[in-house]
Amino acid sequence: MKIKLTLWGLLVTGTVACAQQKDIKDIAAVNPPDVALGTLKYLASDELKGRNIERPEIDTAAQYIADQFKVAGAKPLKGAEGYFQLFDLKMITPSKSGTITLGTTTFKTGVDAAQVNALDVNVNAPVAYGGKGSKEELAPLDVKGKVVLLDMGKVDQSNMSKLYREVADLQKMLKDKGAAALVEQWDAAPGFWNEMSGYLSGSKPVEEAQAHLLPAILINSTALDDAITKPGITAGIAITGTKTRTLALKNVMAYIPGTDAALRGQYLLLSSHYDHLGVTSSPKQEDGKLDSIYNGARDNASGTAAIIAAARYFGKHPAKRSILFIAYTAEEEGLLGSAYYAAHPVLPLKQTVYNLNIDNASYNDTTLISLVGIGRTSADPLIKKACAAYGLRVGGDPTGGQLFSGSDNYPLAGKGIPAPTYSLGMKTFDETITNRYHQLSDEFDNMDKNYVMKFFESYTLAAKYIADEPGQPTWTANDEYEKAWKALFGK
Repeated sequence: MKIKLTLWGLLVTGTVACAQQKDIKDIAAVNPPDVALGTLKYLASDELKGRNIERPEIDTAAQYIADQFKVAGAKPLKGAEGYFQLFDLKMITPSKSGTITLGTTTFKTGVDAAQVNALDVNVNAPVAYGGKGSKEELAPLDVKGKVVLLDMGKVDQSNMSKLYREVADLQKMLKDKGAAALVEQWDAAPGFWNEMSGYLSGSKPVEEAQAHLLPAILINSTALDDAITKPGITAGIAITGTKTRTLALKNVMAYIPGTDAALRGQYLLLSSHYDHLGVTSSPKQEDGKLDSIYNGARDNASGTAAIIAAARYFGKHPAKRSILFIAYTAEEEGLLGSAYYAAHPVLPLKQTVYNLNIDNASYNDTTLISLVGIGRTSADPLIKKACAAYGLRVGGDPTGGQLFSGSDNYPLAGKGIPAPTYSLGMKTFDETITNRYHQLSDEFDNMDKNYVMKFFESYTLAAKYIADEPGQPTWTANDEYEKAWKALFGK
């Protein structure tokens, strides 16, 4: 009996191995490197000018993605406009000129001052000096009707999101106390200041740009004049010319029906964002050339190319579950494309049982896949199995969990759909990542093409395993979204 069981085990193991080898060959056949990498190369090309939502090339990119879905055999969804989900977004652009006067010293926006919010501002008021803005320094200050001035000195440029959160927290607190405006002095390196002020001078969604409404200004100076910090000093802020306009945006979507009568009504969502940062008005030397285009090869042309590659495979080899593909727009503006879809789904959300999203910053380990949300869903073993077939390990979020809420998986996770993000390998999130992430040097030519192909292929195989798994994927027990999952699916 033991011998028979052993032989049976070997037979089953051999059958599973043969099936996997067939899947690997099929995936490679429909996505040879020239085809799969050709998609990435085009999406990250100078021709598309960084795929910014305010540039016309974003529509060229959207049409290209739709065409690729169609050629792959993916179908348009009922309720969409062909392959597009259309929606409008109101954007606001800060004034390019303005002055901030503190005592006898004047700063100019676009030079040594930057406005955090996009507002027309006309303030003349006394200055309340609050040191570095600690609770102890601000608590005794009478700030009502005054411009609160803080001397932040040298700032930590390695964590911009933390800096912006701190400014936002101060805006809210000072607004509640009746302040007229907030001005922070920063001692920032020229390159960092130019990048940061360039970002702040760009367009933002109205809701984000005016979220706190208390005028907030950053000024770049090595030190404040001592006289400015004394009682009796006044400040003047004069900024006019803020502009608003409405953009017509597109999520690109398609689906491939499943083959199993019991499972085809369930959908596996494969998603990625296709927008990026566009073109800078301040070209600089990157990788030995003067450059101005944020090509976004890693972030996130690679992710979009991966879901297109998956569409090619499933178009010829349908899975048991149906596959939904969405290339989101406006991720860089705050997950706006995915948030819109989560609020206005073309399919009832309860039909989407899992979302394997892709978003990339860069990579520093070509033996690794980073699964942001590892340990949180029941599909982990299937993803690890697929990656192992290509000699890849699976790790987690190198920031300790911060990335989960920063990608397009997040809006649907909040609705209860198990939704991790599949990313290029990051053993640490350090300068080896940030030297490409949101930099002009994030280009196709400096990527490891062999690794990129493994990334594409392992993603497709992982999607196949999840789509063919008989049981519905779940959040792990006691996950923060388990309750929403039970409500959505009636469990």
